[in-house]
Amino acid sequence: MTAYKVVELGDLATWQDFEGPLGKGKRFAEFELETKYMGMSSNAADPGKSAPWWHFHSLEEELYIFLAGKGQMGLNDDVVDVEAGSVVRVSPGTWSTWRALPDSPEQLRFIVMRAGGAELPRVGHDATIDKERPLPWA
Repeated sequence: MTAYKVVELGDLATWQDFEGPLGKGKRFAEFELETKYMGMSSNAADPGKSAPWWHFHSLEEELYIFLAGKGQMGLNDDVVDVEAGSVVRVSPGTWSTWRALPDSPEQLRFIVMRAGGAELPRVGHDATIDKERPLPWA
């Protein structure tokens, strides 16, 4: 395995066309990227469509990043409105589900990131910075 891997998810408008193990419109890029410490899926649903079930993770934390459309998330006993620009953190043990609103002007498109295990250090705390190294496009 190389130090990096690139996968093209395609234009947002094509996400609904992907057929994966959990049906149309959900792609687990983590399998193609061969990630070790996080998971990632791209998701698209037509207005009025929803996840077919509730779920929770025992150890993993999820981050839902909404890119287009309007929808809602069920989070335990709450319902939260989401749209392009919404980011929702779901902690382990939290029941969640989602739906694209029937009157959404476009498909609900979002990315879900999953990670678990040990707590991650805060941004930059494990980074080594080299301000002297020339940038490749300079």
